[in-house]
Amino acid sequence: MELLGARLRWRRRQLKLRQGDIVGTHSGSFLSKVENGVAQPSLSSLRDWSEKLETTAGELLGDHLVLEAAKQCILLTEKCHSYLDHLDSSPTTRFLKELSSSATALSVPVPDPPCDPELQCLAARVLLHRGMIQEAKNMVERALPFTFTPLLRIRHLLLLCQICGELAETSTKEEAKNALHSTLSELDHYELLQKLPDAEALSASDMELLTLSALVQDSRLL
Repeated sequence: MELLGARLRWRRRQLKLRQGDIVGTHSGSFLSKVENGVAQPSLSSLRDWSEKLETTAGELLGDHLVLEAAKQCILLTEKCHSYLDHLDSSPTTRFLKELSSSATALSVPVPDPPCDPELQCLAARVLLHRGMIQEAKNMVERALPFTFTPLLRIRHLLLLCQICGELAETSTKEEAKNALHSTLSELDHYELLQKLPDAEALSASDMELLTLSALVQDSRLL
């Protein structure tokens, strides 16, 4: 609730609106409670407010954005934790918090990731950061056969190229680079647009891949 309230307040102030402009003069006290994290609005109310705030209910809730930010900041423990503290506790958030702690505290062992290629990639990044280069390589190579989406495969191959560079394994790095170029060359922006899933199945990864494919397509025009 605190995250929702803070994002509501930030967006309202960004648009220079008063609480009454959003909910009317008789409901301002309820919006104030929501903004202060002591009340939870109905989904219907949130949708009405989001329309007046020129955004969406999902953007105001922001959980998916905060989780992604925490993953991106995995090597910056304090910042990563500041994001995770806004989310409900779950196996994923608890793993990310422990993993991020291990990035800056050598006394904290790097936790074993679950069978999730994305979390395994993050763990490999932390291992590399800690100088455990061979362990990082082993983790990436174990996860690669299970990276069934192009975006995850690209992330793993990029990391593998970096690791092999650190290990001065020229031939393995070249193999990884070739696999990376092959994966990038197979991205077809128009085809990905056609294959976008329905709204209920759409994920952040789908949109990341679509953005990447657009960048690759534009780069071919240069």
